[in-house]
Parts: sequence; C-alpha cells; structure tokens
Amino acid sequence: MSDQLDRDAAGSLVVGFSGTTATDDLRRAVAGGLGAVILFTRNVADAEQVAALTASLRAERPDLIVAIDHEGGEFSHLAPANPWPLASPRLLGDLDDIELTRASARDAAATLASLGINLMLAPSVDVNSNPANPIISTRSFGRTADVVSRHGVAFVEGVREAGIAACPKHFPGHGDVAVDSHSDLPRVDRSIEEVKAVELAPFQATIAAGADVVMSAHIVFSAYDDQPATLSHRLLTGLLREELGFTGVITTDALEMQAITKNRSIEDAAVASIGAGADLAMIAVGTADPHALTARVADAVRTGTLPAERVADAAARVRALAASLGQRRRQPSLDGAPIREVAARVVANQTFPALGPAPYVVDLTQGLHPAWNPYFSGLPEIFTRVAPGADGVVLRGRHRETDATEPENDAIAKAAQAAAGRPLVIAIQDAGRTPWMREALTQLVQRHPDNVFVLCTGIPEDQAVVPAGLLSATTSGRNIIVLEAVARELTREQ
Repeated sequence: MSDQLDRDAAGSLVVGFSGTTATDDLRRAVAGGLGAVILFTRNVADAEQVAALTASLRAERPDLIVAIDHEGGEFSHLAPANPWPLASPRLLGDLDDIELTRASARDAAATLASLGINLMLAPSVDVNSNPANPIISTRSFGRTADVVSRHGVAFVEGVREAGIAACPKHFPGHGDVAVDSHSDLPRVDRSIEEVKAVELAPFQATIAAGADVVMSAHIVFSAYDDQPATLSHRLLTGLLREELGFTGVITTDALEMQAITKNRSIEDAAVASIGAGADLAMIAVGTADPHALTARVADAVRTGTLPAERVADAAARVRALAASLGQRRRQPSLDGAPIREVAARVVANQTFPALGPAPYVVDLTQGLHPAWNPYFSGLPEIFTRVAPGADGVVLRGRHRETDATEPENDAIAKAAQAAAGRPLVIAIQDAGRTPWMREALTQLVQRHPDNVFVLCTGIPEDQAVVPAGLLSATTSGRNIIVLEAVARELTREQ
C-alpha cells in the first residue's frame, strides 16, 4: 500500500517552482506521480524555452498536467512567449459578442497547447457585483450573473476546442468581497438563495458546458459554513459535487495565500483541503517541496487524519483528466485575429480626438500585486512606442486597501508641470475604489484645464468619476494590443 499511497498523495498536488528549467527534484516528483505543475512569469523566458521546459517534464511522465493562470488583460505570465495576449474578460463581456469570446479563448488556449500547457486556469466566472472589489475588477466578464454565465460558457467552449482544459474560478464566487484573499480572509454573508442566483449561476452554466476543472475560493460563505470554501466539505463536496453534480477535478487556489495560511501551515492546509473534497492542493510558491508535501499527505492517511479512499479518489480524478487530455483533438491557433478584432472594435465604438504626436501621458494605476506581473511598464511606454514624441509618467499606488495618500502630491504637481502646453492624457484604473487616484485626477484637471482626455483602463464604472465636460473612453482592462490601437488614434495629427 505504501508505494500506491505515496503515488496517490503526490497525485493530489499541484506545485510551482523557480527558474526556467526543471530541477532534478521536480523531475523526480513528476516521475513519482505528481499531479500537476503550475507555471508563472518566473518560469517564462520565451516560447522556445517554455516548450523545452514542458517537454523535459513530460519526458519523465507523458501525461503530466501543466497549468498556468491565463485570464487576460494587463497581467500575463506568458508575455515573452505570446505576441497576441488575451483581452481582459471585462472587455469581452462589454463587447458582448459570444463568438468573439469563444474565438479569443480558443486562440489563447491554442497558444498554450503549442507550448505544452494543457490546463488553462481560467475563466474567472466571478460576478463583479461589488465595484469596490480589490482583486477581481476586469478579471470578471461583468456585473451580472447573466453576462458572466454566457461569456463563461463561450470561454470554456473555446478552450475545449483548442484541446486543453478550462478551469472556472473562484468557487463559489469572489465577486462580492471588499478584502483581497491574498492578504486576509474575505467573508460573504449573502443568503443561500442570493448565492444561488448570483454566484452559483455561472458555475452551473460552465459545468454544463464541459468544464474539466473548478478552482475553489479562499472565502467564508457564512450561509453554508464558517470555514473558507477551500477547506469546507459542505461547499466542495456537498455543494459542488453533490448539489451541482460536478464530476471533474477540483483544485484549490494557491494555499500560501494569507486567507488560508494566516492561521495554519501550508502542509496542514493541503491535507485539510483534500479532506474537504479538493483533488489538487495547490502550493504555487517557487520553494514548494513536492517530496515533503507528498510525505505530509501520506502521513495524514497513515495517522487516520485523512481517509485513504479520499486521497485515492482525488488522484484518480486527476489521472483521468490527464488521460483524456492526451486523447483530445486540437484546433489550431487563430494567430491573434481575435485580439486584433477586439482592439478594432474598441476604437470604432468610441470617439478619440486627434491630440497630435506629442501628448503627455499620466498613468494613474494600481499598485503591483504579488499574484500578477504586468508585462509593460505603463501607458507612457505604449504611447512612446506608437508616437516617439509622446512621453509621460506612471503614478502607481501601493497595493493595499487604504492608500488614499499615495502618490505624494508633489509627484502630481510635477506631472502637471511637465504636461504644460501639451495635450494631456490621464489614464485611471479602478479609480472608483481608489481615493488617491480620484484626488490626483481632480488635481491634474485643475492644473491643466484644456486639451485633456481621460482613458478609463479599469472597470468602465470609472466613467462616473470623470469630470463633466471632459472627453473620455474606456478599455475595460489593460491589454497591450488594445492600448496600442487607442494610442495610435489619440496621437493622430490634429
């Protein structure tokens, strides 16, 4: 039993690692039955390197699952290996063209498949019902269950057409929170009826559309349990398995997030999540030790903390998915056609004044986040690439809930001074939930009363904070192809 138990314990884990090549320890873990590996920016140099990395892992075991977060928008772990990044979900939802969403997902998934990645940890089917949400924003298709459900289904279908697995997340829903689960434990106090009508509807729809994997949220849903969903038998087994009828693989979100590990170790969280019904316990940090984690799960079985049949069931579900992925027919990439179409529609659907080739761009943007890695420095970089006479500054707050005094007022004054005598583009990103950004916008407009254009690069609800009388437009996310198209329009000769 010991050999099989160890293999099953390994099969219930998905781990991250550091570097652009696989270590000997990681390769041994894969050979020993590791369930899956997850890639991040730290593992990506270019397309050739990623393909070689995944091939080296599969040389140890051909049916290994290789996953990556790939939701779309500003943040892309694959940026150096992908010339046609995926549009943000919110932009796809705003355009509301189901076929375009399906094509976008297929194109992105086909790119992953070409690099040896077969699990796309997307789409986010959270309903962004709370505009103050600090973590979902444009990762959601929209603010209603209907929009999110329709586009979530199209996205899952597009991923499956490319021959890999999609993963709706974050179950039961991360949209109605005001706390970031990377830093603390959010709580949702909706009634069961409200949860069913809003949060659960997109999961029901995407499960029916053939989702292979569902990711749990590190959130307490008080109407169901006082444990976060990731550790809740009531939610993972009772609700997701038994009530919603999901038969695929349940993965946790990264267990090192503070919502989970503030009060317990990662190892204890892994055991608890598997016991609750998860099939893959995710430890995404680069220092994850798959051998020690495997030993911890196996020891939990030996000491009676974790039923052997639960671990065996988890590993069996993961192996079944891996086997099915090896048999799927793949449709080829669309070579960036969907994101070019998205960019063209953003430009065609709005009015952009011709500011000339030398505007000054002040990019008011959110703080850097440990879960993401922006693949460009900010809007000035994009404008300068399109129009060499343009320049500007990025003013970025810290990533925390209370950042009302950042950046300092003198930075805003210097930006206004630098823009004197030139057209001014002010970009804002989720300003509605960011007090310092609203204040900075007000100060910049007061100091530069003429020839100002405001570009809302976060959720389009930011239009509500744009001062009356100013020209503005929305991009519903920060995709580089979309932003380049907008920059070209704005830098036309007057």
